[in-house]
Amino acid sequence: MEHFDEVKSLIEQLNENQTASLADMKNRLDGMEALQNRIKLAGGNAPTSAAKPREYVNVAGKLIPILASTEKLGDFAPAAPQDGSKFSLGEYVRANMGIETMNAVVSGPATVPTYVGADIIDAVRAVSTVIRAGAGTISIDGPTNLARITGDPTAYQHTEGAADITESDMTYTAVSANPKALVALVPLSNEIVSDSANLDAVLNVSLASAFASKLDALCLATILADTNIPKSVVAHATATWTGTLLAMAAALNANQNLPTSYIMNAGDFIIRAGLLASTSGSWLGKPPFLSNMQELPTSSIATGLAIFGDFARAFTIAARQNVQLEVVRFGKSTSYSHVLVAHARMDGIVLQPGRLFNQKLVP
Repeated sequence: MEHFDEVKSLIEQLNENQTASLADMKNRLDGMEALQNRIKLAGGNAPTSAAKPREYVNVAGKLIPILASTEKLGDFAPAAPQDGSKFSLGEYVRANMGIETMNAVVSGPATVPTYVGADIIDAVRAVSTVIRAGAGTISIDGPTNLARITGDPTAYQHTEGAADITESDMTYTAVSANPKALVALVPLSNEIVSDSANLDAVLNVSLASAFASKLDALCLATILADTNIPKSVVAHATATWTGTLLAMAAALNANQNLPTSYIMNAGDFIIRAGLLASTSGSWLGKPPFLSNMQELPTSSIATGLAIFGDFARAFTIAARQNVQLEVVRFGKSTSYSHVLVAHARMDGIVLQPGRLFNQKLVP
């Protein structure tokens, strides 16, 4: 009987140890899964330490990184081939037009590998004015709702024993992130494709510029149309530092911080940059207290309009898919030309309107 009790005690101890080990293993696996979700998208790669995302959102149980303007989507996309082979857009086009055999790795007869689409998105982001201003980028798999903050709660100083605190909720609304398609159709003649040695570079630069220009126009129109963003209620000239500083004073009075980025019409920028001091003949230039603010002129905003503030917190770009490229052989058969179709789903969303300001010459 004594030996039976010892065996029973040993079995119970083994069961307890096994249960503890299983629980510990589960905790370790959960931790590894959480870490994996934080450092990559589905099918992606861990980013370098220099590309660590600022923050994440939880979409259908998956942590999606919001990429800062200096980070790359390519760090989170499926990897390029490990054999060192490099994709060439020019060779891809020639191969699908039947002009030459393609050496680069492809995923099919008519579409480019996923990592190439991410690289083109990064090229778009590099030249987009709104993203250079600091706007983040979130890559989503489908329609997604994000929280938009329209008001902060009120803090009260409390006196002991007094009923002097009033409830004040943070006001926020759900904003839908389901961007429409942006599409570019590029006719390519057999002669140009066959004879252009710099075709790869030309196509990459041209596509990035086209998508960035359209994305900027859409994003700036969204910001200017947002009625929750503070705006000039009197004339604030965008072509003078006097008008600009008056607008910034209005933003400060609306409890905003000094702006980190300033987007204005290219013509207004040149006029303001050319102003001279009336007494010394020297250039007026940007006031010293705005030395950390970047000025970003663009033709995508009209004369007499400007936007400034903290774009990193106020605005984000939702990208539902990478840029995808397809070749339609003899899509323009009567002119012996093919068509390169480039398409993506991207658009901008205002998340914190109180961190931006719309400056207007005519309020």
